[in-house]
Order: sequence, then structure tokens, then C-alpha cells
Amino acid sequence: MKIYVAGKELKRAQAVMKVLRDSGHQITYDWATKFSGDNPVDRSADELKGVKEADLLIYLWESDQESARYEAGMAMGLGKPIIVSGKQDSFFFHLPNVHCVDSDDKIVPSIST
Repeated sequence: MKIYVAGKELKRAQAVMKVLRDSGHQITYDWATKFSGDNPVDRSADELKGVKEADLLIYLWESDQESARYEAGMAMGLGKPIIVSGKQDSFFFHLPNVHCVDSDDKIVPSIST
């Protein structure tokens, strides 16, 4: 399955992407390793392309993030399935294409292929 991981914390995102890859999934855009030095225009275009190409978006929720919210919103607007790891009380998380899990270790078992 092709997956886009949206989040803020680089180490957390890298760890989740590694587990996903080890489970046989493809990451559509690895922003966590291309984070520094990128042109913002190119980076935003790459992230949008990654969201569009994904079969599923993983949203690593953090209270003080910004861009991951945009990526999750793009996926919601495109009707893509989303797994949110962390917070579960946003009204957007009640959409039929959104599934919430308590922690990152529950992401892979929640993926249905």
C-alpha cells in the first residue's frame, strides 16, 4: 500500500515510516529525510503530490503542528482513508474515512489492504 505520513516530530515520523516500510508498504514522500534545505515551493508541491499518490494517510497528531494539519485536510478533501495516531476528539476525526488509534504501535495493525 502507498502511504503518506503527516507529522511534525522527525524522529517519530522516521520511526513510523521505518515500521511501515518493514511491513511492506511504500512511502509516497519521505519529508522527514528531505526536511532541511528544501525550497518551500518545491517541498509543498512534493508533499501535495505525495498526499495525492497515497492510498492512505497516517496523521501523527501533535498539539502544536501546522503543516500536517494541511496534509490531513487535503487527504480528507480527497476522500482518502486516514489513520490518526494520538488525539481522538476533533470533530473531523468522526468522518467515515478517519480511524483513530491511541498510539503509533497500533498503526500497522489498523491498516486494511
